[in-house]
Amino acid sequence: MPKVPNNVRFGVPLMLASFIVFAIALWGGAELIKSDGAVAADEVVDGGGDGGGGGPVSVTIVAQNTQFVQRSLTANAGATFAVTLDNKDAAIQHNVAFYTNRSASTLLVPGQSQGEIFAGPATKTLTFTPPRAGSFFFRCDVHPDTMTGTLTVR
Repeated sequence: MPKVPNNVRFGVPLMLASFIVFAIALWGGAELIKSDGAVAADEVVDGGGDGGGGGPVSVTIVAQNTQFVQRSLTANAGATFAVTLDNKDAAIQHNVAFYTNRSASTLLVPGQSQGEIFAGPATKTLTFTPPRAGSFFFRCDVHPDTMTGTLTVR
């Protein structure tokens, strides 16, 4: 039986191990940017609930340079959802409003899911209860083209 050279005996397993490590790293990176580069912002403040979709959720959205820093939010259907808008733009007005879709013609919860327009730097909190699971649209009504995002309700 011929002797297997060291470069083959050690190189092939090392190459396979490297491939696996880099594949896992690429997968992890893809998971981080899966939501269009958005930062997930769903901190559950009370894990209780009635066994449904989960308990209340409280999030903070930062408005800076006429953009939302967080563009992807998660809430639970039938549970309180508290959204604090942290407007860091001095003397610039912002708000956050949640709609059924991108047309922004129907509020997700009429009379409740549209926050007050206010100038920064300041913060305001909007609280409402998403009625059903689904994917919904949110935006700043003052800057509807540059400040948008997606609310996922489970």
